[in-house]
Amino acid sequence: MSRFRGPAAAIAAAAALGLILSGCGIEPPSIAAVEWRLEARPGDSGPRYESLSAFALIKGGAQDPAIEELWIVNDAAQLAWKLTPDDWIKKDEGSNAWIGGAPLAMFDFSPLPRGEYRIVAIDPAGDRAERSFGVAGEFPTRASPSLSLDDIGVAVVSAWPENLILAFDGAGELLASVAAISPRAPLSALLGSSQAERSVVIQAYGYDPDLRMGAFSARKALK
Repeated sequence: MSRFRGPAAAIAAAAALGLILSGCGIEPPSIAAVEWRLEARPGDSGPRYESLSAFALIKGGAQDPAIEELWIVNDAAQLAWKLTPDDWIKKDEGSNAWIGGAPLAMFDFSPLPRGEYRIVAIDPAGDRAERSFGVAGEFPTRASPSLSLDDIGVAVVSAWPENLILAFDGAGELLASVAAISPRAPLSALLGSSQAERSVVIQAYGYDPDLRMGAFSARKALK
C-alpha cells in the first residue's frame, strides 16, 4: 500500500516538481486523461478505510521506459505520493497505457482530503506533464458488498449499482474481473475453467459511477 509522505517531505517534493530541466531531444510526456475513484477497503484488523485510485493516460512517454516518476499531489493538504516503475500499476488498453497507483491511503487510515489533486509525470530530462482533478463528495453509508461461496457457487449481495467478482492467483495478481450475476453461479461458469482453477482468492467490488466511489468486500480464500 502507498501512503502519503509527511508534510516536510511533501513540501520538498512539491518544490522539486516545479523544476523543469533541459530536454534531451526526447518527446516530452503529455497527459491525455485522468481517471480516479475513492474506494472503501476492509481493514486488516479494524474498520474499513478510504483509499484513492488515480491513473493517467500518458502520451509520448507511456510507451517509453524513460518515464521515471509519477506523482499524485494535494498541495492544500501537503500530501504527495511518489510512484516509480517498481511500484506503479500499468494497464494497457489497446494502444493506450494508463499508469497510476492504488490503494493510496493516509498513514492513519483517516478519510482522504477533498479538493484539488495533481497528477504529474516526469521523464529523465526533468520534463513533466501535469493535469489536475478534483475529489469531492461524502462517502455513502451503504455497506460494502458481501461475498458467499458454497458447493453450488458464488453469490454477491450488494446495494451498489455495479458489481464485480475479482479473482486473484497465489501471488496476489488479478486474474479476472467479471460482472457479478444473480442468482448464485459456479465460479467456473463465471471465470472459465482455466481461470477458476488458478484462482486462490476472490473478492467482490461494488461501484457507483455517478459518485466515482466504490467498496470492496473481504477476500475469501478458495484453497
